[in-house]
Amino acid sequence: MFRKLVFPFGFFISFWGVSQGSAKYSLGTDLNYHPQDFFFHIRGQISKKNLVQDAFLGFGINKTIFLGQISPVAGYDLGYCFGLTNWFSLTPYLRFSYSFLDTKVPSAHPFIHTTESFLACRLAFGKQNKLALNAGIGPALEWKYDAYQERNNHFLIWNYFMGLTYYYEF
Repeated sequence: MFRKLVFPFGFFISFWGVSQGSAKYSLGTDLNYHPQDFFFHIRGQISKKNLVQDAFLGFGINKTIFLGQISPVAGYDLGYCFGLTNWFSLTPYLRFSYSFLDTKVPSAHPFIHTTESFLACRLAFGKQNKLALNAGIGPALEWKYDAYQERNNHFLIWNYFMGLTYYYEF
């Protein structure tokens, strides 16, 4: 039950305590390479002073489009932006994400669930139109219900990602 509440609740964190006059808002898209798939995300970003928060929704391209399996992902990034110049910044951040994969196996529990956390870094170029390169590494917990043992099997693995992101700042 706790896992089902944490991720939707995380999306509302970015809107707490932000007044319109002091925050910068951005919308963006990105393409990430991940060992499980290539992922496409739609992102919303709020920056207040140097604190940067992103919420994103997306899907796995290969599994969703080419294999016909459902593979959505949702996540949240929290970082601190170091503005090195007025058009270049470096942002170390933490990423938390949840995804699942519908394996299309005829059973009562056909989903493989994955929660991930990454220590990552973003290099952003531009003022209003920003292009960012990002990468990260961290642990992931993957679980699936095993019908033979009648319990969830958990696996701890290390994952990484690399991505290219476009932001438009309002």
